Amino acid sequence: MRHWFRASVLLAAVGLVGASSPASADEPLRIGMVQGMFRDIQPSMVMALARPFRSLMERQTGLTGDVEILADAQLMAKKINDQKLDLGVFHGFEYAWVKAKHPNLVPISVAMPQGGIVQAAIVVHSDSQAKKLDDLEGESILIPRGSKAHCILYLDVLRTGLPKTAARSVPKAGLTPEEALNAIAAGEYPAALVDASSFTAYQTLQPGAAKRLKILSKSEKFPPGVLLTRKGALNDGTLAKLRDGLNSAHKTAQYKPLMMMWNLQGFENPPADYDQQLEKCLQLYPVPSSPPSTETTKKE
Repeated sequence: MRHWFRASVLLAAVGLVGASSPASADEPLRIGMVQGMFRDIQPSMVMALARPFRSLMERQTGLTGDVEILADAQLMAKKINDQKLDLGVFHGFEYAWVKAKHPNLVPISVAMPQGGIVQAAIVVHSDSQAKKLDDLEGESILIPRGSKAHCILYLDVLRTGLPKTAARSVPKAGLTPEEALNAIAAGEYPAALVDASSFTAYQTLQPGAAKRLKILSKSEKFPPGVLLTRKGALNDGTLAKLRDGLNSAHKTAQYKPLMMMWNLQGFENPPADYDQQLEKCLQLYPVPSSPPSTETTKKE
């Protein structure tokens, strides 16, 4: 659920400044998100979880907001480009995938996790003899419930070229990242795939157990998630107000507890080297050759 709440906080924060958008009371602000942000959440629950934030936007701004869940980032980028969406919430690596094809999409703010790093890690027991991923045989990697998309992408790319019997996922659903790391520390399973910030938090909260763990492999840093709009859709003054509202959301009594609880540091202006981060990410994680073919969407 943590990954969903990060996206939810962003949607709620957009509600803080929705009144400065070009939308009017009878023109809801149209916000897109990809289905991949809701890993391990039943489709029937996704829109139910969005309702409180839709209500919040209406209370804060007098505007209604339509949240649309799309099959993939390419489809969402096209809908923003075609003026069918006003805003889109993308993983950083997804923005890297669509940026060349849709150069008129521009970032408003990026979502930064605690520690400011978006990174995946494969963690093993400190006594493990494994030196690299293909040393893990059979069903050996725990994937916690709600694992973040950049972690899944990292493991998929890392598995490329490995024997089908190597580094397979353990079919054990329902574990949180902390429970998965506990299982590795107890010697119950060989490895776990976690976000680097989850492992850092585990080291702080359970230093004794953390001493029985080590990182076998970790990804390069991913570019942080981003809120995009279409170039020219908002004037400079509106963009400034929107950025200010997002970037100050972590200071408000309403949103600060959520950000702390779900390990989100806050929103920031895109870093100066963001384009370079995207280019590097695209080299490491090219656009998938077989994106989801369905264009089914859901609205709330």
